[in-house]
Amino acid sequence: MKNIKESLFYVKIKPCIEKYLPSYTIEENIKFESSLEFSYGNSGFRDKFETKSCDLLNALSKSGIFIGILFIKYNYEIIKKYNILDHILINEKKEYYNFHNKENIKWKNVGMIITASHNPHNENGVKILDYKGKQISELYEQYLIDLVNNHLRYLEKNKNCSIDDILDNIINYIAYIFEKETNLDIFDNKVFNNIKILDDIIYNCNIHNKLKANVCIGFDTRNSGLTLNNIIIESLNCLNIYKCINNMCYITTPCLHFIINFLNNIFDDDKIDTTIIKIDDYSIHKKKNDLDYLKQFKLENNNLVRNLYYLKNSNNISNGDVNKLSTLDINKDILSNSKFHDNYFHLYAYNSDQFYFDYFIYLFEDLYNYINEAFDQILINNRKEEKIYVDCSNGVASLKIDNFNSVFKILNKRIIKINYIKEEDNILNLNCGSDYVYSKKKLPVNAPSREINCKFCTFDGDADRILYFFIDENQNEYNHYTNDLIGKNTLNNNSLNENKIKDNNIVILDGPKIICLFLNCIIKILLHIKINKKELNAEKDIEKININIIQTAYVNTASIHYLNNVKKKVNEQIEIFQYINLNIICTKTGIKHLDNIARKSSIGIFFEPNGHGTIYTDINQLNEWAKKLYINKDKYFIALKKYLLFFNQTAGDAVIDFLAIELSLSFLNLTIKEWDNFYKPFPSLYINIMCPKYILKKLKTHPHNEQYLIEPKCLQQKIDKVINQVGSKNARCFIRPSGTESLIRIFAEAETFTEMNEILEKVKEITYEYLNENQNLYE
Repeated sequence: MKNIKESLFYVKIKPCIEKYLPSYTIEENIKFESSLEFSYGNSGFRDKFETKSCDLLNALSKSGIFIGILFIKYNYEIIKKYNILDHILINEKKEYYNFHNKENIKWKNVGMIITASHNPHNENGVKILDYKGKQISELYEQYLIDLVNNHLRYLEKNKNCSIDDILDNIINYIAYIFEKETNLDIFDNKVFNNIKILDDIIYNCNIHNKLKANVCIGFDTRNSGLTLNNIIIESLNCLNIYKCINNMCYITTPCLHFIINFLNNIFDDDKIDTTIIKIDDYSIHKKKNDLDYLKQFKLENNNLVRNLYYLKNSNNISNGDVNKLSTLDINKDILSNSKFHDNYFHLYAYNSDQFYFDYFIYLFEDLYNYINEAFDQILINNRKEEKIYVDCSNGVASLKIDNFNSVFKILNKRIIKINYIKEEDNILNLNCGSDYVYSKKKLPVNAPSREINCKFCTFDGDADRILYFFIDENQNEYNHYTNDLIGKNTLNNNSLNENKIKDNNIVILDGPKIICLFLNCIIKILLHIKINKKELNAEKDIEKININIIQTAYVNTASIHYLNNVKKKVNEQIEIFQYINLNIICTKTGIKHLDNIARKSSIGIFFEPNGHGTIYTDINQLNEWAKKLYINKDKYFIALKKYLLFFNQTAGDAVIDFLAIELSLSFLNLTIKEWDNFYKPFPSLYINIMCPKYILKKLKTHPHNEQYLIEPKCLQQKIDKVINQVGSKNARCFIRPSGTESLIRIFAEAETFTEMNEILEKVKEITYEYLNENQNLYE
């Protein structure tokens, strides 16, 4: 029987696992600093960043290992399919670089984004993207959660164990996942060495092929991103992955989602337009001037980021030696040099994010021109010069939004950026960003307060959320209140009335308002499609398509009333809606739940109230439906497809949504105030209460919509009693544990501010009572 401790894999990975274990002490027994399990949450792992060993560093190390396993899984299957590995082992020569000529080989990318989105700047996190650019499956989430918490679970069952015992158990579990996913034994030295060969093959194919395949890693503007990126590199190296690591550095989360899906599925996914990539001299590889734009921003780690971005990955250098590497100067002349030389070619193995911007600029121009032609120059006729203040949250949108200046010129919009890392003291998400505006109902810092009725929009830290707002001198009373975090301590009971803010007349257009805007555009286009019923006689049964509007329990009831009225009108007045089901769906909080339903829709429009969302389209289903109605060549149906496919089809994308909103407002000829007048929301507010994780685990919400608690029943009964006492027709309140933070969220809504505040105060009080009772049980 082989000794796994002598295997190359074991020897290589053990020091890395040990290095990033959370802090512990050894007295009589081992005791980890934190005994609470780390949850993957709705958007990955998130926690405070510390330079010493902590839960976050442990999670990053394990996530790096797991993403490496996925990269090996997808690409090892390919190498076996083409018998490439057998050919190399037989010939034992370096001619295997010539396999780049096999055009049918479709290597797979996977991705990791290092971000904590709207969370404070001193926190960070990580999210893994599968080869379709989506979040990983529930099975993979469970693998990862089990791996990250393995040390705690093993210790719980083996109180007298040693650190070596814990490490061995973690390594065995990694090997178990590897074997389950690849059918390979990673303790087998031959297998382990073959991974290095796989890494070499793909790397050299990347150099010569337009499309690349790597583990793509990116981060937002948090200073800790660089450190966490290097932990991932170190973890990948332990799996013998050295060269196929693309350090993309600063990138928006939705951009990385898009890139992974685009590179892997460009010729298989009918939703992807291939025009750009088919241009002969168009390239997507990194270039030496890619990061020149960083000079205009006050970023602490500019030089280190540059070194990482241009890092020449090799198994001869560790991730800590970036300062020894020089930025490589490459040019087109090198391509004519037939002799292969790694030092010249290495940047050709990695893609930048520039083609994301090129792709959506092309789509926008095509859509803009087509709508103008189909609708009698409507966008040109409605074109108005306008300034828009854009709050970039000192996040990654600060660095990227200027790439769309040509689009803003077409729309005749003057973009004025605020909070865009202009000064060294500009801190990510501090008194700015979409979450600040949404939760506090305050203007972000540096926003001009006298710009009445002027258009503002705001992004979050990683640019997957967007909200609009304007300043109205006649705003309602309830918007003068903020959603400040209630108390610094777990059970601090501050009064809401202390949070009253005068002269803060901010009107927020949130996710539901964005849904209503996009839905009106879709309806306007559909209204122009004419159906010839004579041609339909031969069709006995035409299956309806679904336009699904997917929201969460946080959506304002007034929005639901508006959508129901729209649904009633279109069903009565627009002929084509005989063949369309317009559905309004409520699901669990967390973008992945909305995402899952939207992907199963013909047209899935989903936005959380916080502004995270997009539109997904099943283009094959839409085309089949159109053929049966004989409208597939109708210019308005084509316009509809171009409009729907402009949206990022892999994730909510704040920047692309921004462009779509501006085009939609022009198409409907609406001002921001006219857009806001779609409906008047009921007064609503949510507050956060700090709560220990062990109590959070006791709170169980309804499994499908989270609009009430199923456990503990006593707490839900008290909430119901409060609602009944107020007696308002549209009054409601629910509480739920946060999926990413140690917080209880309390949401209340009613027809008047007084009723809403009464509900919120009473439910807050009974929640504190519950926390006190349960905290005492554990003391």
